[in-house]
Amino acid sequence: MDARHPSCFEFEARLYVVPSWSGHGVAETRRSLGPEAETTTRGGAGSARWAGLGALVGGSFLGGVAATVWRVDSLWALLLVFVLGAGVGAVLAVGTRTIFRDGDAPGDAAVHHASSSGEPLPRVEVPWDVARAAPEDSTGDELVLWSTLTSRYREAREALVAGGGDDDRFTDPREAGARIAEWESAYRTASRDYEPVARLLGFPLP
Repeated sequence: MDARHPSCFEFEARLYVVPSWSGHGVAETRRSLGPEAETTTRGGAGSARWAGLGALVGGSFLGGVAATVWRVDSLWALLLVFVLGAGVGAVLAVGTRTIFRDGDAPGDAAVHHASSSGEPLPRVEVPWDVARAAPEDSTGDELVLWSTLTSRYREAREALVAGGGDDDRFTDPREAGARIAEWESAYRTASRDYEPVARLLGFPLP
């Protein structure tokens, strides 16, 4: 089970499922989260590559013209001409790339802007081990249920373990006892609800 499931999508290395009750589609929910950080990074790297290529071409071209046409033979003068050509080439290359990117898909840019201006739509994160263990014919709502119960159980277990390690020497004994009882109750409830999921997916029982 992965992002190819009709109710799932992947965003920044995390798998999400869209509940049927949300009333929204997968693509719409995915867009509501905005662009991925990796996409933004790749865009920045693309600009740098274009700038570097433009600088190399511009500097080489202007340096060649200076040496062959203008008969410049001073090394420092040629270096200065190369730097000037590189600067002009980099600016022109980045500007050209921006024009082409803006003209490629204006509709997509508008959709991303409109989606990112609102709140993210409802979705549930699916732990990767749950996704791997889930049957291939699982529905989206089954993934929602199993993911929710699994995550709740794990959070309750972590809270109990972390809370049990707290130093209560400077805490009122009654307050500490009530807090531990609350964690234990939450863990028992989460364990009871999670046990059928663990049996179904082949996970260790609580």
